[in-house]
Amino acid sequence: MIETGHITEFRQIFDHIPKSVVARDLGTNNNRMTRMITHVEQFNLHELYKISALIDIDFMKVLVLGATQFLSSINEKKNKKRV
Repeated sequence: MIETGHITEFRQIFDHIPKSVVARDLGTNNNRMTRMITHVEQFNLHELYKISALIDIDFMKVLVLGATQFLSSINEKKNKKRV
């Protein structure tokens, strides 16, 4: 779904893969995983690399999904301040 463009932001991965499984594989708890999915900038590169390996997607594509989500959240915050 990433390859075909159906998933455009990092958080959308977890509509298809249980976050609890990924959290366990990363060695973190479900609460931290939930927070990091919402605030993708809190992931470190090693964690994103592990996720890319777990879901068998190129690391750079996972970075782009994370960056897209991060930039979208910044733009939403800017738009809220203008209103």
